[in-house]
Amino acid sequence: MRIGFSHLLAAVVSGLLMAAAFPKWDYNWLLPVGLIPLLWAVRGKSRNGAFWLGLLSGLAFYCGLLYWIVYVTTVYGGLPLPLGIGVLLVLAGYLSLYRALWALGVNWAAARGYSLLWFAPVLWVALEMGQTYIISGFPWELLGNGLYRFPLLLQAADVTGVYGLSFLLVLINVSLFAVFYPEKGRGLQLRHLPVAALLVLAWVGYGHYRLGDIEQKMAQAPKLKVAVVQGNIKQGDKWKKEMVQATLERYGELTRKVKGARLIIWPETAAPFFYLRTPQLSATVQEIAKESDGYLLFGAPAWELTPQGESYFNRAYLLSPQGEVAGYYDKAHLVPYGEYVPLKRYLPFLGKMVPMVGDFAEGPVGKVVDLPEGPVGPLICYESIFPYLSRPQVENGAKLLVNITNDAWYGTTSAPYQSLAIAVIRAVESRVSLARAANTGISAFIDPAGRILWQSDLFVPAAETMDLPLLTGGTLYTRYGDWFAWGCVILAGLTLILPRRRERF
Repeated sequence: MRIGFSHLLAAVVSGLLMAAAFPKWDYNWLLPVGLIPLLWAVRGKSRNGAFWLGLLSGLAFYCGLLYWIVYVTTVYGGLPLPLGIGVLLVLAGYLSLYRALWALGVNWAAARGYSLLWFAPVLWVALEMGQTYIISGFPWELLGNGLYRFPLLLQAADVTGVYGLSFLLVLINVSLFAVFYPEKGRGLQLRHLPVAALLVLAWVGYGHYRLGDIEQKMAQAPKLKVAVVQGNIKQGDKWKKEMVQATLERYGELTRKVKGARLIIWPETAAPFFYLRTPQLSATVQEIAKESDGYLLFGAPAWELTPQGESYFNRAYLLSPQGEVAGYYDKAHLVPYGEYVPLKRYLPFLGKMVPMVGDFAEGPVGKVVDLPEGPVGPLICYESIFPYLSRPQVENGAKLLVNITNDAWYGTTSAPYQSLAIAVIRAVESRVSLARAANTGISAFIDPAGRILWQSDLFVPAAETMDLPLLTGGTLYTRYGDWFAWGCVILAGLTLILPRRRERF
C-alpha cells in the first residue's frame, strides 16, 4: 500500500501527541491513545514504509520532547543556532531509530499473524532496554515515566521497574486500536482483549493494594528531618572566581533557615571549587555545617592523584555536624560532552560545555554514604534516570535516595520538569523516600509511594524542611532488577528468529 499524506500526517500527529503527554505540557491522558495514529499509519504498509513512518513519528516525538537541547547547546555550548538545531536532530534521529524499529516490528508481526496485543508491548520494552544501555544510554522519559502524577498506576514499578508501566500503556494503545480498527488476520484478534483487560485490572488493583500497604508502613517508620536548599545561582555566574564567596554566603543564609534538620542537602557543585584543596573556602563550608548542627551533603568537584595520574570527580561530600568528612560519593554515570568527551581521539574539535577542569572519571556504582540513622544513596544530576544506579544503593542499605543536580542549564524549558518526573519512579521502584536539591529548581520531596510532597518553583532561592519516612527499602525489583524487561528482550528475540508457529496468546 502506498504511503499517502494522511499516513505521514498520522505518524507526525502520533509523535506530537506523545510528546504532549510529558512535562511540562502534562496531557497525560494521551498516553493510552497517542500511539493509535501510528498503528493506523503502518497497518498494511511495506516493511520499508513502516520503518520510515516510525522514524518520522519518533522525530516528531523527540524534537518536541527534547527541544531544550537547542537552548543548552546555543546558550551554554556556544554553538550557533543552526548547529544547535543540528545537535537536536542528531540525538532525536538516533532515538527515533527505536520507534522506527518498533513500527517495523509491529508491521512484520501483523503480517506473520502474531497477536500485537502481546508482541507490540514486548517489543517496545525490549527497545527501551536498548535505549537504556546502548551507547552510554539515554532513557529520558521512557513511556512509563509519563504516569508520574498517578500514584495508583505507578505501584507496579516495584515489581517490573518503569518498563512494566510502558508495557501496560502500549497494551492499552493496541487494545483500543483493535476495538476501533479491527482487521481480521492482521494480528489484532478481538478474542485476546479479555486477557488484556484482566492485565489492566490487575495493574489497577495492585496499585490500590500497595498504596494501602505503603501508607501503613510509612506511618510506623522512623522519620528523618531533611532539608533541601536551592541557591538559585545563575549558570553564567556559577564558575566565576569572584562569585564563589557570595555563593557560599547565599547557601549559608538559606541553611540558617532550616534549623533542626538532621540532613541538609545542597545541589550539585554548590561549592564550585576543589573542596579540601582550597582551605579558606573549605573552612567556610565547614563552619556552616557546624552552625547547622546537622549533616551536610553538598556537591563539589574533586581532584585526586591516582596511580593512573590526575583524576577529577563530580563528587558529593557528606560532612558531620563537626564539619568533618563523613563520606563521599563520586558520580558513576557521566554526561557526554558535559563531563567528558567521548571519541576525543577521532573528534578533537568537540569539547565539554564545562571546560574548567579536565575530563571527569567515573566512581563506583552502588556506593552510599552513612548517617547514624542509616545509609543514604546519592544520585548526581541525570543519574536519576538510570535505575541500575539507585537499585544497588538500596540493596546496599540506603533508606533515602538523594538527587543533587544543577538544572540551570535548561532555563525555563521543560527539562527541569521532565527530570523531576523521572526521579519519581526511582522512589517507587525501591520503596524509599527521595529528596531532590536543584540549583535553580525543581527541588522536591517524594515519598516511597511516588507522591510529590513538595516542590519548589524555578529560579527562586528556596529552603524547605520535611520529615521523611525511612523505610527499609528493597522490593522484587531491587532484588531481581530488570527481570521483566530482559524477559521481553528474550521473547522478542525468539519471536524474530524462530520459525512461525500456530499463534497462542
